[in-house]
Formats: sequence, structure tokens, C-alpha cells
Amino acid sequence: MTDRVTGRAAALAVTGLTLAALTGCVTSTPTAQPSLAALPSLAPSLPPPPTTGTTTAATPPPSGPTTAPTRAASPTGPEADRGPSTTTRPPAAPRAATPHVPTTTELKRALLGSGDLAGFRVDAGSDSDVGGEGGCAPIDTDFSAGARAKADVLLYQSAKSTFVRERIRQLSVSGARAALDRVRGAPRACAEFTTKVAVLGEVTVTVDPLSAPRTADDTTAVRITMRPTVASVVAIENLVLIRRGGTLIIITHTGLSAIDDSITSTAVAKAYEKTKQVW
Repeated sequence: MTDRVTGRAAALAVTGLTLAALTGCVTSTPTAQPSLAALPSLAPSLPPPPTTGTTTAATPPPSGPTTAPTRAASPTGPEADRGPSTTTRPPAAPRAATPHVPTTTELKRALLGSGDLAGFRVDAGSDSDVGGEGGCAPIDTDFSAGARAKADVLLYQSAKSTFVRERIRQLSVSGARAALDRVRGAPRACAEFTTKVAVLGEVTVTVDPLSAPRTADDTTAVRITMRPTVASVVAIENLVLIRRGGTLIIITHTGLSAIDDSITSTAVAKAYEKTKQVW
């Protein structure tokens, strides 16, 4: 199971906050000018000058009726106002700007930090974890497959045993869309299943749709409820995915017995806003 519980969470589990160990155990950790036609010469032909001292008999006019030359009629109506015909090409459409692809450094700069969520601090030991078996492929992942860059952070609020994990993955646009589609289908693919988590043993997990406001290009969310056999406390996790182009922002918010959805909403809004501040 990829998004494993941290060592800190496991310690809480052993001391009575058992389900804190389940934090994220399921959601493993130029137009050319027209050419001008040549105009014909319109200069009249002049008669030769008269010769001095020589009398030339006048040539009698030809017999028969004389026909005056016919002149073409001038156009009238709309044709007269149309003027010369020219063909103008429409301007070329502007080329779309290439979307920025953030680097690992930029993803890390965009992560949530201490002070971004009231009462939460960064857990420096977030890389340690305990094992688990998974059980639901659409959410049993850390969404790293095909990622060009990635960054992770875990924040905790010790007074309430509440955790918020943020993961950012830079995928292709199609890859990010596919990730959202898989999570969106999780409540149908594995509405309820059983898995095993180190320290806790067998855990029953249910996955339900969760309503979330659309953020960025697309958003989807599910609620994951975890009930271990050895404890009466229940862990509840809100999993929210936000897609901004090919950037995937994953927020998992886990609480014991109850969960404050306003923390989830704040984390989602803040995480998205921080990416916009960086790129």
C-alpha cells in the first residue's frame, strides 16, 4: 500500500489512537500582395505632319452609309459602385501558447507548509511507514506512475490526531484525466473490502462518493472509512484530486471518529492557490 502511515502515526495507534496508523494506508503513499496587371498604352496615333509646297488631293469619303463606332455602355447600379475586384486573405490565427510544465523544484515550492493550515505543522518523519496490503486498485496508489516530477508533504495537528497529506504529480494531461476517472469509479469498483495493516491487523474499508466543488480543470473526491477489527475507533479519510492541465494535486485528510470537512476544503483551496503562485 503506497501511501503508508507514518512512524508517528503508528506510535499514536499503539498508545490508543489506533486508527491514526491508517493515515493514507488505503491511498498508498505575411499575406502576399496581388500582382498588378500591365495596363495597355492609351496614347493616340497622331497623323504625319503636312509636306510644305505639295498639294495632296483629298481622298473622297467611302460610299455607302457610315457607321459610328460603338462604345461599351458604362455599368450602372450596384456594379458601378463595386470598384475593382481584389481578394484579401484573412489574418492567420494566433498560435496557442505552449503550457508550462513545472519541474520538481517548482512542485516542492508549491507544497503546503507549516502555517498554511491553522494548527498544522509539517511532519519531518513522513517518509517512514508501516506496511499494508491494499485492496482497491483505483485508490491503492501514490499516483506516481508516468510522473515527470513529483513532491510530497505530510502535515499533522497533534491536538486532534488529524493528518493532511499533499502529493503533487506532473503527468501528461491524459494521464491526469485517467487518474481522476479511476478514483471517480472507486465507489463502484470496491465499495467495501478488507485489508491488513501492520500493528492493526484486519481492517474493513468502505469507499463512498464525496461531493467537492470543482477546482481548476477538474475535481473528484471520495470518502474512505476504515474500521479495524481490534479497535472501536474509526478512521475517516477524505481523498480529493484536483487536475490543473497535467498537474495532479492529491489531498488526503484523515481524522479519528469524525472529520471536519472545512479542513479538507481549506487544504484543497490553499494547495491549488499555491501552484498558481509558483507557475
